[in-house]
Amino acid sequence: MNQAKTSALVLGKIYQGQVTPHHTNKRKGYQFAAVLLALALCIPAPRALAHGTTCYINGRWFNGQSFVEQTVYVVEGVLRMHYAGKVDTTTDLQGKYVVAPFAEAHNHHFGEEVNFKQQLNTYIKQGIFYSKNTNGITKLAASVRPLVNLPESVDVLYANGGLTATGGHPVQIFDLIANQIGWERKAMENQAYFIIDTEKDLESKWPMILAGKPDFLKTYLEYCEEYEKRKNNPEFFGKRGLNPAMLAKIVVKAHKENLPVIAHINTAADFRAAVNAGVDEITHLPLEKLTEADAREAARRGMTVVTTTISHRPIGQVQDIDGVHRHNIGLLKKAGVRLVIGTDDNNLTVINEAENLRRLAVFDNLGLLKLLTETTPQTLYPNRKIGYLKEGYEANFLALEGNPLEDFANIKKVAMRVKKGHVLEVAPEAPKLPSIANTLAHTLMGKGVAAAIAQYRQLKNEHPQDYDFSEKELNALGYQMLKSGRLDDALELFKLNVEMYPQGYNAYDSLAEAYMQKGERELAIKNYKRSLELNPHNKNAVEMLKKLE
Repeated sequence: MNQAKTSALVLGKIYQGQVTPHHTNKRKGYQFAAVLLALALCIPAPRALAHGTTCYINGRWFNGQSFVEQTVYVVEGVLRMHYAGKVDTTTDLQGKYVVAPFAEAHNHHFGEEVNFKQQLNTYIKQGIFYSKNTNGITKLAASVRPLVNLPESVDVLYANGGLTATGGHPVQIFDLIANQIGWERKAMENQAYFIIDTEKDLESKWPMILAGKPDFLKTYLEYCEEYEKRKNNPEFFGKRGLNPAMLAKIVVKAHKENLPVIAHINTAADFRAAVNAGVDEITHLPLEKLTEADAREAARRGMTVVTTTISHRPIGQVQDIDGVHRHNIGLLKKAGVRLVIGTDDNNLTVINEAENLRRLAVFDNLGLLKLLTETTPQTLYPNRKIGYLKEGYEANFLALEGNPLEDFANIKKVAMRVKKGHVLEVAPEAPKLPSIANTLAHTLMGKGVAAAIAQYRQLKNEHPQDYDFSEKELNALGYQMLKSGRLDDALELFKLNVEMYPQGYNAYDSLAEAYMQKGERELAIKNYKRSLELNPHNKNAVEMLKKLE
């Protein structure tokens, strides 16, 4: 198999949390990756079917407040409310509810070619036409960019590598990925991230940043109130970010190139620093409560804030994360800050984020629908006529089976998809059980690993047929915790997986790796040996035992 394709596949799957880093060229991974690659390449891409000038009858069209029955024409990819020319096709919408397509302001999808068809099919199926990849690997994304922003595809904006400090987030994530796929760690620098500690760094790396043709820049603040304490301390590797003084200089330089700047944050101090630096968008809600003054200043400066209430960020230290999100969204809404919607969980999409916001009761159905179909797409593409179903706007729309203002779950019942006048067809997906890992993730983030494990046991006992309880589920969730620096949580999840799958050699291999990272050498050796007993062909266990012994 072509090694570059294998690496790209593994990288994309690890980064999205879809498979564990065990599936690499260091172990059984080539065979596993080969299967995944074959499956990925066999997934048919969505097809765009053009019908010339089309008259849509018997549809209920969203006007920003309600649904109104009307006849609408699509002429040369543009919506027309009145048209007297020749009509090539008439389509009866049979009373369906028509909305503009959905948009996602934060994710890490569409970053490499091997995964592309599968991701594209998911997005088109769900009606998500606009997307924003907020950090990826420049050279892998370069092969995908010709495949997006087409009538039959998704429109995507790219940041490429993010700007952070030495040892700052997300260096630890990409170091782990590099290690697992056999890349040298230094290969990730200036591709997945740029280290900017000084003005000299900014000047020297600026040509490389621009060479990747980013649509915007991603910057990282992590506990900037403790910047001096954390910057040279190995204890905080991956738990620090830019010097906030550097962020303002980055913003000035980027704006001269007409590049918007977004900022990853964790704390309220990070939020204030990002606002004061003049970034265009804060791409997360803070994990602690803001003040009214914070919200007013963000509104005064015309800030945009992305919700990402579903997030892989470590929140074990947060008391009542739902309450924190409700408080912050309430303040920002009241102050008039522009809120847009995105998710920070790479197994999910903006549809899951919208459902979580509905659960939090921070928006009503109308507010959520406008967030998905109007505010977010207009913010991503401010110079395009999208987000409204009006005269002269792009003919991009979805026909839903039911009214989402009455039952918000109807956003998932997409019966027709039209992009620039082209009717999109998607391949049917085989039915599958809900992921237990996705189900546990919210509990784990909000209430801790003990609560998540208790939930797993309860659901497995009471609803064994209703979720995917396969071995890979806990393994994937465990590796998500490793990626986020939550080693103890990962260890508990791997222990549970070994308990549930005592004959699973990969479960023992994962547990051994976690013990090794924790410095528990004897326990790592014990579990690698058990993995080898179950599968004598596990080359990774052989290699790791040589190192440990």
